[in-house]
Amino acid sequence: MDILTPKGLETLAQEREAISLFLQSFPGFEFIETPKDTPADIDGFITKNGTIISGVEVKCRNMTVDVLDTKYKYQWLVTADKLDRGVSVCERLGTDFRGFLYLVPDKMLFIVPIFSYKDGWLIEPEYEMTKTQATVNGGHAERLNAYVDVSKAKVIASL
Repeated sequence: MDILTPKGLETLAQEREAISLFLQSFPGFEFIETPKDTPADIDGFITKNGTIISGVEVKCRNMTVDVLDTKYKYQWLVTADKLDRGVSVCERLGTDFRGFLYLVPDKMLFIVPIFSYKDGWLIEPEYEMTKTQATVNGGHAERLNAYVDVSKAKVIASL
């Protein structure tokens, strides 16, 4: 598993930093991770009072908000398969699905509502077959990617 390599463990620490920022900003909520030593369709669940509120996919990027704006026009690249699997899990559980985009240098967390059990898909990603880095450890993969507009996301910045 890539998460168990040195680069993967660094990413895991960043992921947990993002989750901690969320939990500090929303008292009363908890986050339950999916196992990190086996493949999982999502990264975890937001819960409150023992009830699942939302499934979550967390992505950490070593870019600033300025780069997200000027170079990427507030578009978050995530594999289409990750979105589809996350929505599928949450739909079957009767809960919502959110994306967490964490910009590591700025310590900023973008919370993106992706799917509502009541209303269905909340975003309209643009899809494109592109070559991207395969994993945190490098390599290349050509796959269908989704570009998600995060310009209207709720943003939490670390103090």
